[in-house]
Amino acid sequence: MNFKEKLHSGDVVYGLTLTIGNPQIAELIGYLGFDWVWIEAEHTTMGLETILAQLQALAGTGTKAVVRVDNNDQTVIKRILDIGPDGIIIPSVNSREEGEKAIKFIKYPPLGERGIGLARAQGYGLKLGNYIKSANDEVAAIFMIEHINAVQNIDDILKIEGLDGIIIGTLDLAGSMNLQNDLGNAQIEVEVQKVVQACAKAGIACGAFVGDPNQAKERIKQGFRLLTLGADVLLLASSAKNVLDTVKS
Repeated sequence: MNFKEKLHSGDVVYGLTLTIGNPQIAELIGYLGFDWVWIEAEHTTMGLETILAQLQALAGTGTKAVVRVDNNDQTVIKRILDIGPDGIIIPSVNSREEGEKAIKFIKYPPLGERGIGLARAQGYGLKLGNYIKSANDEVAAIFMIEHINAVQNIDDILKIEGLDGIIIGTLDLAGSMNLQNDLGNAQIEVEVQKVVQACAKAGIACGAFVGDPNQAKERIKQGFRLLTLGADVLLLASSAKNVLDTVKS
């Protein structure tokens, strides 16, 4: 089952966010049994070659790879898709118009206007015909909902043909509500629940970044199905600090 099929299966898919950009770390995580990894190219210094190395490292592990690009730009999206991820995450989709623009960039004709090239995704030309036929059906398109405007437009966004999943960016959502210094404010969660309920109604997988296993279990009960269970840097720091504190105590 490919990643897009998992999103539409109704199952929970468990992932981890990769921010360090090291292919050995990506490969190690890939062997641990996660369904997917989120390669973070918006808030890191990663370039195409770094992302490519991680995709190559993950290829033999069975774990699917999804890349978050830094903006909803045709050239950026095209170049990422051509190095062969299983899906792409578009940040800050706040309206149906912005979402439809993203889908146009992600899909080959006649659904979109993605350019045809010879790169890793197409087997460097050796699998060009098969890839062009299958990519629209197999490469997952995921939108970040991370602004109050997006929450207000969520029903229209979820109607976009070709959309496979939503991930809520809670921190940026809070910032758009001028609550970045009050992350415990109950109104943030009210808006989050509007999105997950709308996704359930539309049959679209809703995702979230979760900070610990208990939060993950709670999100699953609420209907979230696309989870990233933390990030490589946070897990590394937590584990190292735990070892140090345990020994010193």
